[in-house]
Amino acid sequence: MFRRERNLLLAVDDEADFLELIEQIGQGVGCTVITADTAASFREQLSHRMPALILLDLQMPGMDGIEALRYLARQNVTSGILLASGMDQRVLASARQLGESLGLKMLGTLQKPAMLEDIETLLARHLEPSSRISVEELRTAIDEHELIVHYQPKVVRAANDWHVRSAEALVRWRHPRLGLLYPGEFLPLAEQSGLIVDLTDFVLTDAIRQIGHWGTRGLDLGAAVNLSPRLVQDLEFPERLARVLREFEVRPEQLTLEVTEAASVDDPELVMDIFTRLRVKGVGLSLDDFGIGTSSLTLLYKMPFSEVKIDGLVISEIAQSKAAATVVRAIVELAHNLSLTTCAEGVEDSPAFEFLEQCGCDALQGDFIAPSMPAAEIESFIQVWNGADHTLVPVVRK
Repeated sequence: MFRRERNLLLAVDDEADFLELIEQIGQGVGCTVITADTAASFREQLSHRMPALILLDLQMPGMDGIEALRYLARQNVTSGILLASGMDQRVLASARQLGESLGLKMLGTLQKPAMLEDIETLLARHLEPSSRISVEELRTAIDEHELIVHYQPKVVRAANDWHVRSAEALVRWRHPRLGLLYPGEFLPLAEQSGLIVDLTDFVLTDAIRQIGHWGTRGLDLGAAVNLSPRLVQDLEFPERLARVLREFEVRPEQLTLEVTEAASVDDPELVMDIFTRLRVKGVGLSLDDFGIGTSSLTLLYKMPFSEVKIDGLVISEIAQSKAAATVVRAIVELAHNLSLTTCAEGVEDSPAFEFLEQCGCDALQGDFIAPSMPAAEIESFIQVWNGADHTLVPVVRK
């Protein structure tokens, strides 16, 4: 048996365009990509090399994904496996469960079609940090303000129309040698090195400062920031955050912290302490990525969340999947019954926008509304958006 090769990815798919995209993204996150577009080439690649990660399409001609999983189990393959398919999410989940029962290292699933940033983030999460960047470079980027924050507008239902009320802060790295880097390339390195705390502090401070600046321009806008699980373990964090809010004269309710379910796994009592103190201070708390993985309904009533954020992967399926649409309606109804608001991310087209409007979702976010943009562009975007007739066809942004 071959030794696993660090940062080697085997992409198995019969679509040439998808394989080409994976090769480009793989190079971007610093891994080597080999491909297979037939069952024969799949076996051939594995006869010579052992990849660290296999991205496997479930619908391969000559060998479907289930047969491929059984083959991998017979060969005692130790690679991490990501399943990709345009099929129903339930099929993906069942295939993943089968792989686990066979003793394979199943890491996750990718719903096709997928956004470039989603693929990049998924690959970077399961591969070692890119050799293109170092911990020292990332530390310098934080200290020397090479990091920048872009903002993706979120529209909120108001009467019979939608208005921009906040934006999600999304970090970028203007690397002096490599150009603009997206989070998928450097966040895994930040997590592993412990720099994620300093990086999150940077984004939080920038967002709070920006809220204050918008206020001086007559814009009553809030911001949402993704919170690192490490900060959820820090008892001093709520008070530090309160000091920054006071420094920039920002009301706590203008800030929402987005956290994933994973943040509450290790020490639920400590997390409950910190979450509750944040809510007592008036800061919003959103349960992020809801609707995928092992999203726990228990968290919705045990933890003091104010919002449920429906994952973009579920939103992307509502036009093709009656089950996905039913799940989204159920999440919205459940959240409202628990006095929580709902936000849908990944709204990419008019049918999704109209469906979410009809089922009562409170806030919408996605490229159909607007991509992320520098903070300076938010004001002009709001002027354009507020002048459009959104009861008919939302304006498609660049």
